[in-house]
Amino acid sequence: MIRRCSKGHWYDTSTNKVCPHCKLESEKLGIGIQDVEEDDRTISIADVGLSLGDELGAIIGNSVGNPITGTAIPGSMASGEDDDKTISFGFFGDTRQQPVTGWLVCMTGNERGKDYRLHAGNNFVGRSPSMDVVMVDDKKISREKHCSVIYDPKSDSFYVAAESGNLVYLNDELLESTEELEQEDKITIGDTSFIFIPFSRGKRKWENE
Repeated sequence: MIRRCSKGHWYDTSTNKVCPHCKLESEKLGIGIQDVEEDDRTISIADVGLSLGDELGAIIGNSVGNPITGTAIPGSMASGEDDDKTISFGFFGDTRQQPVTGWLVCMTGNERGKDYRLHAGNNFVGRSPSMDVVMVDDKKISREKHCSVIYDPKSDSFYVAAESGNLVYLNDELLESTEELEQEDKITIGDTSFIFIPFSRGKRKWENE
């Protein structure tokens, strides 16, 4: 609770039983703290507003502002505005997992032994967390869209394509155009190589809901 003493000081009763400002002054002047009369009026932080100034900021440690910069967040109490906006911190977009159509199995590199799910359409490979196949540890792989592995449900076929002129090798041969993938083909980018394993092929197809 935030309390105001008889001298107008604001302080937090959860950390100080008596006003720390009066206590400090009494120590300097040799006055006993018992001689200082306390105002037992307890208030809500929301009712205090900006009139507390630096004293309130010191009490709550700028917790209503940005924890890094200490600046007030728009719409917060410290900004002097209240726009009644509610901010969601949930995940963005559709979080439902798409049906698996195949896998890339990492055979060489720092992530050797891991497997990566593929879905219908484009599966972009890169170091960014926004990619479909995320390869964080291989610095030779582009952050965004080094290459893509595509499954086309209409033709029931898989393809691999280089993106933005990046080097991609298919079965140890430089990929110069989009090529169709076959089971156990080897894809190499940076210091990482994958073996391609299809799931959706022939009679194994996901029906549209």
